[in-house]
Amino acid sequence: MSAHSRTPKLDLSICAALIAFSVFILWGVKDIPAPFFDPIGSAAFPKYTAYIIIALSLAVGLRAFFSLKSHEKPKPKDYKDERLLAASVVIVPALYLISMQLGFLSYQIATAVFIFLLSAMLSKFEKRVMIASAVIALVFGFGGQYLFTEVFYMDLPQ
Repeated sequence: MSAHSRTPKLDLSICAALIAFSVFILWGVKDIPAPFFDPIGSAAFPKYTAYIIIALSLAVGLRAFFSLKSHEKPKPKDYKDERLLAASVVIVPALYLISMQLGFLSYQIATAVFIFLLSAMLSKFEKRVMIASAVIALVFGFGGQYLFTEVFYMDLPQ
């Protein structure tokens, strides 16, 4: 990865938008009432997430700012236009959510299929990656079902 951004103005505008969005979230989080039993509070997750987004946006923004100051133009990188892969990255998660929402698949099956299918597509069906993604998909699908239902007591699609 190059040290300089190819689009510093776009990076700066996205960083400003993310910081503004995070400030908006921090402003809304202050209205969440204090918990009675939980010492951390229900506002902790969105608050710390907003802080992390602000910190990362500042880091990217500083890099883009200094890239804007330098006068050297980075060389354009060659890339392969893969519209089908880009469409699959949007369609597969949508099908994952729709299949659970409509009750076609349970959480563990839908998650295992989703992780395996998307990682196989992203790796262009490379055998070594598909074997590892099959193991990861099963762990996340069935392990996630156990973790969410038995440890965190959350209801998942059956």
